Amino acid sequence: MDLDTRVLIPFLRANGQFVSGASIAEELQLSRVSVHKHLEHLKTSGFTFSAIRNKGYQLTREPVAFHPVLFEALLAIQPCSFFEDHIALGEVDSTNTVAERELSSGRPTPFFVVADCQTAGRGRRGRNWHSPQHKNLYLSIALRPSLPPSRLQTITLWLGLRLCQLLRDTYSLPVQIKWPNDLLIHGRKIAGMLTEARVDSEFTRDLVFGLGLNVNTSETDFPEELHSIASSLSMNLGQPLNLSRIAHRIVHHLSDAIQDYLNEDYADELAHLWPEFDFLRGQGISTEQAEGTAVGITRNGSLRVEREDGSIAILHSGEVSLRKS
Repeated sequence: MDLDTRVLIPFLRANGQFVSGASIAEELQLSRVSVHKHLEHLKTSGFTFSAIRNKGYQLTREPVAFHPVLFEALLAIQPCSFFEDHIALGEVDSTNTVAERELSSGRPTPFFVVADCQTAGRGRRGRNWHSPQHKNLYLSIALRPSLPPSRLQTITLWLGLRLCQLLRDTYSLPVQIKWPNDLLIHGRKIAGMLTEARVDSEFTRDLVFGLGLNVNTSETDFPEELHSIASSLSMNLGQPLNLSRIAHRIVHHLSDAIQDYLNEDYADELAHLWPEFDFLRGQGISTEQAEGTAVGITRNGSLRVEREDGSIAILHSGEVSLRKS
């Protein structure tokens, strides 16, 4: 943990109250001059501190953009014991790619990678994922779950459903999940999920779950071709959100969801809650395999499509689009 992080922690614990420079210096075994130097450094990246003689310093503003120091400080105060390790960076090619490299090098799992910007973010089927700096959350979680491949189909749906719950309960937003891997608000995409795994015939060697969540993107930040189909949390709330705090909350929430999944303590809740958050339910849809009305998912996460003749098609994967009325 670097010194900027260690200096910031007492301010987060103080929760808006004043903290004396002398107490920080004593706790960290630094000089008061050194404490002041680190506060000045934090100011250059978006933190604001006020100072009053005989009272000390007060943290009055945190950066809205993802800040690795703030994230590390939050994690130090409220650790997430499920994860063995984590990597928090400013810029990466892709958080999924970083996680895959770390898995190949033998890093112990579970761990996660979180970043402020991706230069080569990717979605399903090799598509690019729009990943601007200082705007959104880019997160990948790496596991070596030793699960049969047949169980993998539901992990993205389960984690997506739990994210819908979190965002609805935290921000009162009508977030829905679109099978198989998108989160939407009012029909516009706010997040995409990408699960990639290396699988042998009988078990899963390793797995990476990636999340790209549009948090503070404005409509003008999106490429023109996405203006009518993409959205963000801030566009629906009318104000920007603190990315480091959102990242910290989501990491904790997903760690609980993953533990439920690994312990096989999720299937009943997935079946019970899916209709509440299912964007496609009751809508006419078109896929490469079938056309009809979406009527939920099976126990193993496949999409159920009712054809006009009343028969049911079961789709294990594929692209889904709404039929024009």
